[in-house]
Amino acid sequence: MLKFELKRLLSPRANQISLLVFFVSALLAIYLGAQGYKQVRKDQIIAQVVFDKEREHIKARESLPEIGSLAYYAKAPTQWQLSPWAALFVGQSQNSLAAMKVNALALQGQIYNKEVINPEKYRAGGFDLGFVLAYMLPILIGVLCVNLLSDERQSGRFRLLSAFAGNAAVKSIIRALLLRFYLVAGIIVLLFLVAAMLLSLPFDGLFIQALGLSLVYCAFWFLVATLIISFNMNGLFNSLAFISVWLGFAVLIPGVIHLVLNQQFNEQPALKASIEQRLILNDGWDQDMQDSLQRFVEQYPQYSEKTQFSGRFHWKWYYAMQQLSDLAVDQHWQDHLTQQQARASNLALVSWLSPNLLYQQALDQLAGSDAQGQRAYLLQVSAYHQQIREFIYPYLFNDTAITSEDIERFPLFKPSQQIQPAQLQGVHYGVMLLLALGAFCLLVANTRFKRLTVI
Repeated sequence: MLKFELKRLLSPRANQISLLVFFVSALLAIYLGAQGYKQVRKDQIIAQVVFDKEREHIKARESLPEIGSLAYYAKAPTQWQLSPWAALFVGQSQNSLAAMKVNALALQGQIYNKEVINPEKYRAGGFDLGFVLAYMLPILIGVLCVNLLSDERQSGRFRLLSAFAGNAAVKSIIRALLLRFYLVAGIIVLLFLVAAMLLSLPFDGLFIQALGLSLVYCAFWFLVATLIISFNMNGLFNSLAFISVWLGFAVLIPGVIHLVLNQQFNEQPALKASIEQRLILNDGWDQDMQDSLQRFVEQYPQYSEKTQFSGRFHWKWYYAMQQLSDLAVDQHWQDHLTQQQARASNLALVSWLSPNLLYQQALDQLAGSDAQGQRAYLLQVSAYHQQIREFIYPYLFNDTAITSEDIERFPLFKPSQQIQPAQLQGVHYGVMLLLALGAFCLLVANTRFKRLTVI
């Protein structure tokens, strides 16, 4: 019987092509994701190696440059500590620099000075394994399942089996659906195993959660197909119904959500901060330098007696003005962080309307590549920038020459792991919602199957 069911499943050319396209697309997504992740890690490692070599080169010099010049050219690398799962579910990691370099100059002039993509324009992800599973997997399930009952009726097998007692015809349909589910679930498990080998993913709780969520999502779409089959309509109606459900969940609802969020968050405070900071810094050259220093020591009173300098320029004024320009646009920066948090929260709230979007959001959370992960990285960069500034201030205002030992004490960026247990709360809620929707489909489909009649 199993051999017969497998032959029925794999004989149609459409099924063969759909399975092949899905499997090849998933393997391609895994390969491209692995290459992209390796390139990100390579860039991060190279940035750190270059910085270390530059520091060793400076330490080996007989005479060291003054701290102002040194701090101007020394760009310290930072790292968005992406887990290998980000190769499979890229999320926001494709839109942001993952190895940003910063120095003691104004932070707002550095964050977006190399960006070519506005990170405020949130995208769920690119062509990765998450995309293949979220959007191509339902299509594969539809091709394999929605015409199952109509094909059985057309071949006459359903009428023949209905002559036997015990709902043999309905049991045959259910058995065929289960076989298809086992096949597709096996492919998903195989893909995760391949990804684990390529990316050296540990078989830990995170692996189980990602795989379990994917299997629940797969089961949900099988139940949707089962519900459509249970209405006992012809193949054309079943196909159009499944395509309509898929378009609604995968295209229409996410598109409307995207438009609404763009209308709701149409301001760009981060861009305002970057532009205004540069204008304020440029205007500072035409202002009284001692007045600027007095405003700076209001933030750092320990240097209030050390603001005097001779000549038309001094590094202490220059870095004080950099900090003042950052402070002048701090409200824009805080507005950007608040807006980023609100946008992510609203997206998480309305993503419940689309299982596709909900599933992909959950995968990005598991990978730590969602908007929350990006925001955490920006906050780490901001805190590190403050460390660099406060490291050089004593040398500037005390007119202290820097030594090789001081260069050795230069603060280094310490990345923190992005995936936190609290972030996975949305994943658990997503699983419960998919299970609830699937249970509803199963309940309705079971009721409908009991009413099937032989035509």
